[in-house]
Amino acid sequence: KARRDQINAQIRALRDLLPLPDGDRPRLSYLHVMALACIYTRKGACLRPGPTRGAPLELLGGPELADLVASL
Repeated sequence: KARRDQINAQIRALRDLLPLPDGDRPRLSYLHVMALACIYTRKGACLRPGPTRGAPLELLGGPELADLVASL
């Protein structure tokens, strides 16, 4: 039980780190939080700017984030 409580606390902390409106966060299940965190992390690894590129790219935001949350 202690391990499960620790995992749940970590998932709640991860949910608070996601760039989502405050109204959307409480509605997300743990599975949705993990899916969004994985997508955000993968996208960050793929879109990391190289030495010859310009300004850093936005990872996930605006309409794209809203569409993703709405589909969940």
